Amino acid sequence: MRAVEIALDAWDECVQLVLLGDLHLGHAGTNEALVEATAKRLEAPNTYWIDLGDSIDAINMRDPRFDPRSMPSWIELADLVDLPRSQVDRYRHYFGRLGSTCWARLFGNHEATLQKYSERDIYRELSDAIGLDQERALGYSGFVRVRFRKRGGKKKRVLDTWTQTIYISHGAGGGKLAGGKALNLERLPLGWDADIYARGHTHTKLVLEKRVLGVSPKSLEIVDKQLIMVNVGAFLDGRAGYPEYKGLYPQALGPVELWFYPSEKRIRVVQ
Repeated sequence: MRAVEIALDAWDECVQLVLLGDLHLGHAGTNEALVEATAKRLEAPNTYWIDLGDSIDAINMRDPRFDPRSMPSWIELADLVDLPRSQVDRYRHYFGRLGSTCWARLFGNHEATLQKYSERDIYRELSDAIGLDQERALGYSGFVRVRFRKRGGKKKRVLDTWTQTIYISHGAGGGKLAGGKALNLERLPLGWDADIYARGHTHTKLVLEKRVLGVSPKSLEIVDKQLIMVNVGAFLDGRAGYPEYKGLYPQALGPVELWFYPSEKRIRVVQ
């Protein structure tokens, strides 16, 4: 587990963070129109993103999970020699120009399984595909600390700051219904200290907003703190492959956005 700090001089602006994961590029069930629209969305000003893993399906022909019926139309015969390579290329096609605005990338269980049994660092390949600084490749989980700074005066000194800590994890668990997944989200603050929690893996879009009461460190005033817990939706629509075979219920797809208003020290959740 690792941590990275992001510092932004964007006090009076709305900073938009797109949380995405479970693209599963290389699977026929991936909604690539939504992938393309999301990549286009990331080009907007003051917009940043975090990838929570399972960016590619990462299943090659020697894998017992391999199913030729799950191949998308853009996979050609020559690609079968190295399916993960073609999937990394597809990830580069959509996100290759967006590495500078990526706050962090995780790897998911699909990338981890390929790496474990093939001795191939597919996670590094994906990060390199978008030119990501390796300090932002946090692994399976980690922390992103975002420090918004207000500057002023002739020397542009820091006059105020607002810091938000984000705990990110690819996630674990599953099930058809939302109950257990919501409980797992609510349990995250028991083990990890953050303001925002984000995970994926379960292919279920969920957002929980909480308040925590406490005592101000500067006085005996009772203050509250906002907690946000997010499970992002996947891009795999369930019409083909294992979601169909296992009878998994169709879910809401795509990312969840957090809009930061530093001057107000406020966050808005956008689904």
